[in-house]
Parts: sequence; structure tokens; C-alpha cells
Amino acid sequence: MKTVLIADKLPEDCVGLLAEAGLLVKNKPGLSQRELMEAIEGVHGVICRSGAQLTEQVLDRADCLEAVCRAGVGVNNIDIAAASRKGVVVMNTPGANTLSTAEHAFALMLALARNIGPAYISMREGRWEKKKFLGSQLAGATLGIVGLGRIGQALAKRALAFQMRVLAYDPYISSETAGKLGVELVDELEELLPCCHYLTVHVPENEQTKGLIGPELIRLMRPDARIINCARGPVVDQEAALEAVREGRLAGAAFDVYEQEPPRDYSFARHQSILATPHLGASTEQAQQAVATEAAEQMMEALLRGHYRNALNVTAVPPEEMRALQPYCDLAAKLGRLVAQLNTSRPKAIEISCKGELAEQDIEPVINYGIVGVLEYMLGDAVNIISAPHLAEERGIRITSSSTVGMDSGFTDLVEVTLEADEGTETACGTVFARKYPRIISIGEFYVEVIPGGHVLVVYGRDVPGLIGKVGAILGVAGVNVARMGFGRQEAGGNAILALNLDSEAGADTIERIERLDVVQRVVPVIL
Repeated sequence: MKTVLIADKLPEDCVGLLAEAGLLVKNKPGLSQRELMEAIEGVHGVICRSGAQLTEQVLDRADCLEAVCRAGVGVNNIDIAAASRKGVVVMNTPGANTLSTAEHAFALMLALARNIGPAYISMREGRWEKKKFLGSQLAGATLGIVGLGRIGQALAKRALAFQMRVLAYDPYISSETAGKLGVELVDELEELLPCCHYLTVHVPENEQTKGLIGPELIRLMRPDARIINCARGPVVDQEAALEAVREGRLAGAAFDVYEQEPPRDYSFARHQSILATPHLGASTEQAQQAVATEAAEQMMEALLRGHYRNALNVTAVPPEEMRALQPYCDLAAKLGRLVAQLNTSRPKAIEISCKGELAEQDIEPVINYGIVGVLEYMLGDAVNIISAPHLAEERGIRITSSSTVGMDSGFTDLVEVTLEADEGTETACGTVFARKYPRIISIGEFYVEVIPGGHVLVVYGRDVPGLIGKVGAILGVAGVNVARMGFGRQEAGGNAILALNLDSEAGADTIERIERLDVVQRVVPVIL
């Protein structure tokens, strides 16, 4: 009989479902790290929330662990790399709290509109200040949504029911998808912010979204506008929003998430135009029940049937096949990240092509990893090989794939990822030498060899004397070492490309200096 450890407090129904399926359940929430290291021995599955820290040290003690399921979305408390090395499947339950989070954001918006917080405090203290708390109605107001994924779409439907005008900024969703919802899509955040009476953010936390709504963008907002953040703390610059409220440049703000939880200082919550709640987005009985039930069902499927729903680190391919495919899967993901970072407009389609001997195998994992690479850069760590096709479809991004067994390019195997967007197409192609040395061999129309890893600076320019030297000189002055250089050109004196593997990131000032060179057309810093 297989054993499941429940490492955080979950509804009793979760225990019952597992037991009824014939699994032995150890319900031990609130264990210390030392106790968790002991409890994980002899366990086949672990279900947790955000409390239990499944670190590498804890996972090292797992002698028969097969699967971990996070009852919720974020997996920061699970060392996925360590789990992968031990062959442990890591899953999460990304959709179970969608409605609860959307409703909480809407509740905060209503509360801001009608001054519910300060009015309640006033009444509680025995004051009748009816004239002081004049509010505004939502009907006829404009709601701006940043991030039109599951939660953003759920919020949009509710706002439309309140007769609001809904605008959205999401560069990774199609106009057709937004149109079907009744939402007007804008191309730039700068276009959205001046129009909004309310702004709500629903994007994942990653390098692209950290500080997304910062001081400069907040200055573009109307003085009667209000901000709501139920996504992740670092996405909105809280201090900048608070300063704008204090100075009268914003009418109010509401926060359910914070850069540090719990916050070190609660004084910001005392301002009468600020609403603050302690990360309650998913804290409803229904959401808690839903994530627990989904986690239990996914664990049963994993341990009893070998089916891994919402898996973050594996595919359903037999282990021996996956070992052969893994280098090409990793390459496809890197190619996807590359074209996503080279792209400058709204994506429409992703195409993954496998050629050569590779095409004789089941290439579905390679395809899915390529999609993950593209979407991961756009959407963050919520993307996995199971959810990637669904997330692409949700955003109106068309997925196509092809395989060709015979080829005469001189390479045994090739993987090609193409991203079609509104303003053009980006393509990258690669191979794996000796089944273990991945290389990018072309970017767009240029043949150029690049190691797909770390910081890569892609420089488009003209094939004239001085291109390489001038770029290298600027990097040298900035103290950025070039580990490897790839160069490609269409013809002598024509367009050319430099792809530089760097030992460290080139800063914004350095990139700006390179862009000003008369021999350079475009510079794109890429992280692979």
C-alpha cells in the first residue's frame, strides 16, 4: 500500500478521498524541518500548501517518493530541481482558486468605490459621517485589467455585468479572444493607464513583471483612479502607489499581496484611502475545498495510474524514451525562450519542427517544451508542459508542429521553433551534437552558432569593418566578458548578426551605447 503525507492543514475530505482510493494517509501538518525530514521517509506522495518547505535536504531523505502536489499555484516552497533529479513529479492545482481571487479583487474594487473600510471604522467608533464618505458607482466607469488570463477573464465578466467599460493589456492574448469577452485590448500599458478609473493586476511574478506598475506609470494615471493588486506583491510598486495616494495623485489603492508577507510595517494600512487584506485571494471555503480535492485527485492519479495532471517537471513518456529526448526538449525550450525575447509584438502562432532521426520518435514532449519556452518568458513559472497548450489556446495562440524524417542539411537532427506575431516572425534552429551538446545554429535568416545558456547578447548590424571591434570595446569598458562569439551574415557587406555568450549581464547603459553605434541596427539582451 502506498503512503501519502499531508504536510499542511487541508480539509478532512482530502484525507477521506485518499483513504477511499486505498492509500495510507499520514496527516501531519505543521511539522518542523527536522520532523519533516523524518516523516518523508517511506512516503510515496506528499501534498502540501505553502507552509511545508520541501528543500533539497528534505527531499534527499525521501527514499521512495514518487510525487509531490502543491494544493495551490505557487511552488516556491518546493525545490523542483532537486525533485527532478530524484525522479519525483511535482504538480500544482492552478485553476482551483480562480473565481475566489477574481471575486476578492472585485470586492476590493467595490469597497474602494464606496469607502467601505473607513466608513465601517467610523461607525464602529460611534460616528455618523454620511457626507464624508461620498462614493462613486462602478457602472459607466472604466476598469483596466493587466493580464487577461483565467483570473483576469473572470474579473472582466463580473465588471461587464456591472456595466463597466473594460480595457485590458496583455501582449500574449489575441484580439479575437478579448473581443469574444467584450473586452477592448490595448497595445501598450501607457495607453491603458490614463483611461482607467480602476486598475487591477493579474500577472505572474517574474523578471518581466517585477515592478511592472512603477512610479513612472503611476504618474500617467488619473487623480480619481484606484489600483488593486491581488496578484503578487512585487508586481506593483507599493511605495510608489502609497505616495501617489498620500499626495492626491491617486484616489486610492487596495492590496492583498505584499513583497514580504507578512509586511514588516503595517502603518500604510491606516490611510483612509488604502485597503489592505492579509492575502485572502484564495481564502474561501470553496477555494480551499477545491484545491484540496484537486490535489487529492491528482495524487491518486499519479500514484495509482501513473497520470500526472498539472505536472511541472515531467511528461508522460516512458523513462527510457524520455532520457533520449531530454536534450532535445531542453533545446526546444531554449529556442522558445530565444524567439520570445526577440519578438516585439503580439504573438499569433507557434510552430515546432523536428527533422532527421529525431522525427522517428514521439516528438510530443519536444513540441510541448518548445511551447513552454515561448510562454514561460511571457507568463512566468505558471507554465508547464501540461498547461502550455491550454494556455496558448486560452490566449488565441495557434500551435502547429511538423516532423520530417529525411533531410539533407548535414545535421543528424534539427529542432526549429518559429513564433509568428503581428509585426513579423522570429525563428531559431538548433541541434544536439553527440546527443549531449546543444547548439543554436541559426537565428532567423542567419547561420550562427550559439551555446544556449546564460546571458546572450544578440546584435543585428551591418557587415562592415568595425562591427565586432566596436561592440567588443563597449563591453570591455563595461567589464562584461565575452565567453564566446557567434557571427553570421547574409552576404559580404550586407546584414549581419553577432550572438555573444556573456559571463555576466550587460547593463542598460551598456546596451544603449551599443545601440547608438552607426553599424548597429538592433540589440536584444537574452537570458537562456
